[in-house]
Amino acid sequence: MLRSFEKYKKPLAIAGAILLFAACLTLAWFSFNTPEQGRSPVATAMEKESALFFATERDLSALARDVQNGTAASIGLSPQFALVSLGNGGRYYVRTDNQRALVGELLRGNLAGAPAVFSIDDVQPPAPPLTLMSRGLTSTLLISLLGPLLIVFMLLQMNPARGTAMFKTTEKPDTRFTDVIGVEEAKEALEDIVAYLKSPAKFSELGAKPPKGVVLEGHFGAGKTLLARAVAGEAGVPFIALSGGDFSDMFMGIGVRRVRKLFALARTLAPCVIFIDEIDGLGKRGSGNSAGETENNRIINTLLVELDGFSPTSGIVVLGATNNLDNLDPALVRPGRFDRTCNLGLPDVDEREKLFGLYAEKLRTDGFIDFRQLARLASGLSPASIANAVNAAALLAAKEDAKAVTHEHMHRVLEQHLMGGPSTGGQAALTQAERERIAVHEAGHALIAKLLNTGVVEKVSILRRGRALGATLVTSDQNVTLMSEPELRATMTMLLGGRGAEALILKTASTGAANDLERVSSMAYRMVTEFGFSKKIGPFSYAGLPYGERRRECYPEAVTEAREIIKDVESQCAEILVKNRHALERLTAQLLEHETVSGEVVDACLNAARTADALAA
Repeated sequence: MLRSFEKYKKPLAIAGAILLFAACLTLAWFSFNTPEQGRSPVATAMEKESALFFATERDLSALARDVQNGTAASIGLSPQFALVSLGNGGRYYVRTDNQRALVGELLRGNLAGAPAVFSIDDVQPPAPPLTLMSRGLTSTLLISLLGPLLIVFMLLQMNPARGTAMFKTTEKPDTRFTDVIGVEEAKEALEDIVAYLKSPAKFSELGAKPPKGVVLEGHFGAGKTLLARAVAGEAGVPFIALSGGDFSDMFMGIGVRRVRKLFALARTLAPCVIFIDEIDGLGKRGSGNSAGETENNRIINTLLVELDGFSPTSGIVVLGATNNLDNLDPALVRPGRFDRTCNLGLPDVDEREKLFGLYAEKLRTDGFIDFRQLARLASGLSPASIANAVNAAALLAAKEDAKAVTHEHMHRVLEQHLMGGPSTGGQAALTQAERERIAVHEAGHALIAKLLNTGVVEKVSILRRGRALGATLVTSDQNVTLMSEPELRATMTMLLGGRGAEALILKTASTGAANDLERVSSMAYRMVTEFGFSKKIGPFSYAGLPYGERRRECYPEAVTEAREIIKDVESQCAEILVKNRHALERLTAQLLEHETVSGEVVDACLNAARTADALAA
């Protein structure tokens, strides 16, 4: 019975609204068209046929002459005009807004046998459609309609069923866990939820109480919505989706009724999955007395009551998605409600490779596409960002009138994301000496990165990229979570490679290494104060101290040791560059000639320099 009512509820509501609107229109029409009792039909006819009068305009002297001669049969006076009907059937109008006193004197002086004079409404000459529309805004018909229409609008807004349209229900989603690449730990954690939805009775027979609610926490674009649909798809149950903001409304009490209607709908569809996206939009319960806080408290309390009202065999599971778990009300995440949290991390390099392959299948591609290299370049990107990058590559191909999307298109999109778009206008402003210094600097970075194996050197460029005058793109084949002290020192050596190359080849350093020095100084300071890599302080972290004591106690001593670490790294960097000076000079020449070179060119320069040194020896 409830399902059949839900089926016809919307058509019935629409029919009722149409009937109410028609009744309002009928009432307004009768109000506007019912003739006033005791009014002259001549005046009414003048108002309706005012356009015929406005076809001819005359001045006040013509009106005076027609009144004196007795040729004027009737005169209608409005606030601005006088409409004159002649005995021979002629009609014209006179502007009287600035000379109403003269019109009054004229008519009073000719009352004997004078024409019939009537007061008429404010008639206006015919005007363009837009002017007529603006005049119609103040018409009697529209004013009479405004009240009923406002009442209809208020009734529709206050109707609690209005919000049920926000509940997007899918009978049985076709999404599966195999469609969700990555987040393997989250999928494993939700396997028992799928088993429960398939057979709620089996769990109750064992006395087990499955989770009523699960919070999916993760980076935006990590695939929380897709994973929630996959849970319903794997279990083969209906999926009801909405957002936390859908419970809010301009009228008090509507949000509470929507919560109740949501769970009433879920009970009719059980077993099913309710998915509340951005559940932190509900906020936390406050202690204020404002209407907004009171309504929000009632919504959260109603949601808690509905969660507590589930039975183990109800077959209803609520999944909530958020980017920040701390924004949820503590009562929501206690055991018995949202008592499980699944964290969706960003994909690693293997998962990013699969994502590129998945999204690229939907495009027309040409040639070999190195998804592994693209995955290295896309470090830190979410699945949604990768999908957007693939789509951007397709847009770039379409812009260039290419017949298919190639590896170059995808590479350029990711390169722009990492290093910024190339600035073509700034190259002409650089002198030859500046171009040479930039080439030496970037060559130093690339060689140290290659020699110390701090990552995969993808590309080296001396073209301006955003604020950077040049760029060395170094990626990692695996996600790096932990770093040892030698690995940190190798990274610092690579960062100082540009400044060291300038000092070796050009005998002086420049301001181009400012950002490199900033990053190196931060790493060295943290090695001393946080990571326990200090020889003087030992395995101790100043980060455990209160902020005031931390600044007072550790700053002088930590800075001194951090400077010693940087000097040691700089010395090692200079020693490596001196041994590979020939390779540095070869790579610099390649950059000056081609402006952008690949990692293979860096390898070729190193191999050629080693061969030349071996022959010279």
